[in-house]
Amino acid sequence: MSIKTWLKFVEAQSLVASVLPLVLGNLYAAITYQEFHTGFAIVFAIVVFALQMVANVWNNIQDFKSATSEEWKNGVNNIIGNGGISQRQGWTTLLILALIAAVGGLWLAVQTGWPLLIMGLIGFWVVYWYAGTPLPLSRTPFGELASGLTMGYLIFLSATYVNIAPTFNGELVFKAIVASAIAWFAIGDIMFANNIGDYDEDVAEGRHTLAWYLGKDRAVKAFGWVYMAGYLMLIIAVIFGILPWLSLVALVSLPMVMKNVKAFQAKPIKPNFPYAIKNAVIISLTLAIGLILALIFN
Repeated sequence: MSIKTWLKFVEAQSLVASVLPLVLGNLYAAITYQEFHTGFAIVFAIVVFALQMVANVWNNIQDFKSATSEEWKNGVNNIIGNGGISQRQGWTTLLILALIAAVGGLWLAVQTGWPLLIMGLIGFWVVYWYAGTPLPLSRTPFGELASGLTMGYLIFLSATYVNIAPTFNGELVFKAIVASAIAWFAIGDIMFANNIGDYDEDVAEGRHTLAWYLGKDRAVKAFGWVYMAGYLMLIIAVIFGILPWLSLVALVSLPMVMKNVKAFQAKPIKPNFPYAIKNAVIISLTLAIGLILALIFN
């Protein structure tokens, strides 16, 4: 397997969806709790990246295994068939990445406390359920919610916790939901755009995703409204003092995000799916800039 094929297999381009809540969680911990633990933050980042690649690889393996047509198995949207990845190569990659995530996560849990272990187990369970059960989340209307909450909220919460451990309470759990909402809405929209782009193939393969339930036209319109809900949650977070007022710097991203939304809506096909990734990057970078400014001028 070439490096290029391996990067496609683990969907390296999607790792940006993990980088963003990691950065935001670390900044949130520094601003709200005046705590930051460099070593723990680095190890946690490695664990998160490994676990996300596990999810991607696991999903690719299961999609290939459950495909009903040879045409789809060897099509451009299936890297295993298209890239000539053997069963041994696929499972070896999966096991190595899972081992890295498990060992790193257990070490961190020993260092910081049981809350991280619980959050880690939830993360592993969602990864498995996403593609490996008789009713995988990736084939239901709950895939976007699961990816958004797990990657956007759970990573944000965990990234905050590893810096402030052993502090863990209901206030932290609730405020993290509101503080990270704009990020996990944007991350959920990445999967939504992916499913919209795969709409025809998903219908043929019997995948009843959220796009399938809404219908393609309504799904394309809803894609844009998800971002607006995220911006609304950002404003609410600032009004209630959960995020500093400089977080509103992220509002400058709105015109750029809507430009990308319109471009995707004009042609909602798989090659245009990266517009959703660009939007998640733009939103999270501008929010990170606002949080950095708040940290400097606090």
